[in-house]
Amino acid sequence: MRQTRARNPNLRIMLVAGLLASLAACGAAESDSDGAEPPPIPEGVETVEFVYPETSEPAATSPTPAETPAAELEPDPETLTAESTTPVYWGVKEGEALTIMWEDLMPEGSEEELMREYEDFYAMLEKRYAANTTTLADAADPYAAISEGSEFDYMPQLGSFDTVSELNGELVRIPGYVVPFDFNSKARHSELLFVPYMGACIHTPPPPPNQIIFIRADPAIQVEDIWAPYWIEGTLNTEKVENELGDAAYAMEISTLEPYSTQ
Repeated sequence: MRQTRARNPNLRIMLVAGLLASLAACGAAESDSDGAEPPPIPEGVETVEFVYPETSEPAATSPTPAETPAAELEPDPETLTAESTTPVYWGVKEGEALTIMWEDLMPEGSEEELMREYEDFYAMLEKRYAANTTTLADAADPYAAISEGSEFDYMPQLGSFDTVSELNGELVRIPGYVVPFDFNSKARHSELLFVPYMGACIHTPPPPPNQIIFIRADPAIQVEDIWAPYWIEGTLNTEKVENELGDAAYAMEISTLEPYSTQ
């Protein structure tokens, strides 16, 4: 039986903060749709640091062998079926969605590798910019004078498409932010992106592919406020989906979209 891993919940927030502090400018993402331009982030609104709801605990603790009756440790071979290979999560009833957080979508070791990629990228960018500085002020703060649209004003999508295979085909529930391909507030969407922090892929660079979920909605849904956090629920699949805003390593057939709450 699989247990969710104990991860550092603050690593993602620290990474996002580093992105925002390091980039002098980040233009709005372009879209091929006929929708409106992305609206600005409302003043004073900040990304929510997501936590498990009060009525739900992370499925991270399983009974120890001492706590588990011997009969349960040795299942009857006659009762084993193909369904026995399906991951089972402690504390999750049959037909109930497994509540996960974004760090659960990253395989072991991928967070550390991502940090190394960012460190290498910033070192390269700083080296390139330092070679083109002409004043002592610029040399003291190599990012301060990066002008929007310049050759230095870019941020590639770093990270990988590596996924957690145990979550493939799992009914899950996860909090995050919606990123539409059409920014018309009256539009209904059959395809969206779902990301861990506000403004991703719009006013800030995209997260790694394994931190983006490509949403398919049937029927199409309307999202009134893209700066508000939401819970989504549906069947999660490991699927590589390339698009103009941010490539995704996961996809979901969404069944529920509701405002984020810890109640």
